Amino acid sequence: MEKLTMFGMPIVFSSQDQKLKVQDNHVNYEDYSRKYSKGMFGLLADCSYAKEDEPYYDFYKAIVDDRVRTKFSDVNLRYDSTVIMEGYAGNEFKKTAGHYHCLIPGKTVSYPELYQVIKGTALFVMQRVNDNAMVEGNMLVEDVILAEVHAGESIVVPPDFGHCTVNIGTGTMVFVNLVSCDSHNSYESVKNSVGMCCYVLRNANGTYRIEKNPHYDFACQPRIVVPADSPILGIKKNMPVYTSFLNAPEIYRYLNDPEGHMADYFSMLKDKQ
Repeated sequence: MEKLTMFGMPIVFSSQDQKLKVQDNHVNYEDYSRKYSKGMFGLLADCSYAKEDEPYYDFYKAIVDDRVRTKFSDVNLRYDSTVIMEGYAGNEFKKTAGHYHCLIPGKTVSYPELYQVIKGTALFVMQRVNDNAMVEGNMLVEDVILAEVHAGESIVVPPDFGHCTVNIGTGTMVFVNLVSCDSHNSYESVKNSVGMCCYVLRNANGTYRIEKNPHYDFACQPRIVVPADSPILGIKKNMPVYTSFLNAPEIYRYLNDPEGHMADYFSMLKDKQ
């Protein structure tokens, strides 16, 4: 068992079954699911990949300590975790399926989402597209940000950006998120475009490279960034976001009302040198 101190609560990782284990009777989660490789068909760079039963990732929804449950419900947020297994489909690193968030009622923007990596290394693929500008059926990519995030680091996915998470490290990768309880995911447009606009492939030396998805057209070039601290967004390196949230829940109200922080989501992302 590996203790995950960045989780902020007594949860460990079992390398034997690749699952999270709760070590406190007051801590529980609302739902659990495991995605297998068959569920990734139609989203992969290698359309000939045919293995159906390879574990890809687990999702734990609404993890909470009952003693502080109202801290989350009072600001309409939930705390989830995703575990992405090590491995590849052909040369493509394992990843989540990718999705967009629904629009906030009465607004023209979608919900943002805060992610923190607590084990391993992730590459978050974030894309903004214009689905009204179709070229031979392809959506036009107006912006694509690839955020390389190591354990202890965090990002906020800005409103209106579709996103997926790629495990580019060695070993299993674990990350957590804070998101509005009212946010719902839409997977259809990503599925229709054979995945996100960029695939993340393994080089012979274990590093990664980016390959554009030919089912999109691009009005920009992908850029790789790394995250910085953002006190205004409640983000500090190596500080569990769970702990930061409990100390000051009001800071994270922007996850339900994001418009006042639009510049902050981008200012914390620095070009990788």
